Amino acid sequence: MKEKPLEHQIYVSQIFSITLAILLTLGVSLHYNLVTKRNSLDMNIKNAGIFISGMPEVADILKNGQPSGAFNKRMDLLIKELDYIDVVTICNKDSIRFYHNNKALIGKTFVGDDEAAILNGAAPYITNGKGTLGNQRRAFFSIKNEQDEIIGFVMVSVLTASISQLTRNILLVFLLLALMLLSIGFIVSELLYSRLKKILLGYKPEEFRKIHIERKEVLDALEEGIFAINTEGELILINESAKKILDLDTMPEYGTKLTELYPETKLPHVLQTGLPEYNISLMINGKHIMSNRIPIMENGKTAGAVSIFRNKTEYTRLAEELTGARYMVETLRALNHEFKNKLHIILGFIEMGQPKKVTDFIINTSMASTLAVSEVTKQIQISSIAALLIGKIIRAGELGIRLTIKPDSSCVESELHLPVDLYITILGNLIENAIEELNDLSCDIKEIEVGINIWQSGSILSVDDTGRGIPADLQDQIFEKGYSTKGDGRGSGMFLIKELVDQHHGIIEVESEENTGTSFTITFTEEDHHVSGNHYRG
Repeated sequence: MKEKPLEHQIYVSQIFSITLAILLTLGVSLHYNLVTKRNSLDMNIKNAGIFISGMPEVADILKNGQPSGAFNKRMDLLIKELDYIDVVTICNKDSIRFYHNNKALIGKTFVGDDEAAILNGAAPYITNGKGTLGNQRRAFFSIKNEQDEIIGFVMVSVLTASISQLTRNILLVFLLLALMLLSIGFIVSELLYSRLKKILLGYKPEEFRKIHIERKEVLDALEEGIFAINTEGELILINESAKKILDLDTMPEYGTKLTELYPETKLPHVLQTGLPEYNISLMINGKHIMSNRIPIMENGKTAGAVSIFRNKTEYTRLAEELTGARYMVETLRALNHEFKNKLHIILGFIEMGQPKKVTDFIINTSMASTLAVSEVTKQIQISSIAALLIGKIIRAGELGIRLTIKPDSSCVESELHLPVDLYITILGNLIENAIEELNDLSCDIKEIEVGINIWQSGSILSVDDTGRGIPADLQDQIFEKGYSTKGDGRGSGMFLIKELVDQHHGIIEVESEENTGTSFTITFTEEDHHVSGNHYRG
């Protein structure tokens, strides 16, 4: 059997709860009302019986043997003033009626056979009996003379038909009240359901539940850690990645204070300022983390804040992989471009009818290219680094820049002690900066010299150029994120280098002289790996 939608279950539950509450309340009230009314009727006939039996005129008519006309009129007026009194009869000791509000019954014998006890001296009592007018609720009281002898009795009653009619009237009132309350209950349920749907942004509860589950699965599948807080600093969202980064054993409950889980958090600061903070570098439980903190706005006011962060080590690794792949592509592009240029020259010689020059050109350029590639691959035995350098040599040559490798350079894969992508990123950015710097100059000497020395316990990378140099007052700024002399959208290369060097506890040395050139030297040693902090020297 197909399960009913959640909104249907909620609606039915509301209606059932409201109906049950109304019926229980009205049922208890009805029972209490009926019992109270019955007791009130009993008390009414009892009080009337006490009053009538105590009237001196009542004993007098029994002693005289017959009632007077004045007495009958007085009794008739009295009965009219009493509520819910249907029958009043006064009988002598022989159960002969001396008074009855139905005058046709005066002088006749009392009907019911439930008067014997009162004539025999019993205390006043109430019975359910049947009289001339039908079933009744009767109260009996004795009438005594001056010698305290029983000379008759008074019976005051209310007809069972009157009680039933009263009960029906009460039931009708309660039924109308129940229908009215149920109608109100239905209306309230509809209003609550509409309000709930509005709160759920127009979605039905079942749809919203499905969206919530899907969103949680998506968030938990992300590599980025995400947590969010409300204005009280209480956790309203956290995914699996955030739980792992914070080293939490279990998923924290909704409403937990974020400061209890992560005391160093700066997310409450975003609540105060209402301003986002991007690309914040921090440490969480020994992990390098890159974080973005963004306020959650609702109707123009800050309603909370969310932090999105990821493991910076993984982020850097991906960046390094992308950088290395980019330089490999650039190398192939440069080789392809150089090959096309040479084909054009050969084609030109053929068209000019100079086959001898074609032969000489092929021999010389092949030897030159082979020599350049051979020199690099002989010194640099890591293919990805060698490909990077060859590509840069060719690209620099196209721009009229001479790029060489220092003769004492040595790079063997077996002696690597750091990721190869680290070297590719650092060398690629430094060489590219040097090429761009020299390409902007109009001088005759444009040279770049690259040095790579890698051994098992350390490594030294150097890039020297004959550019304009870096003014002393700017040397501290070149590693800042976004700093560049080449316009907006630049300035990330040197920042990335500084981040990588700091991460692997290396040292950057910058030597520069204006109008002469600049030299960058980066050193990694095994001892440096045990040192923390900033190791920049300018």
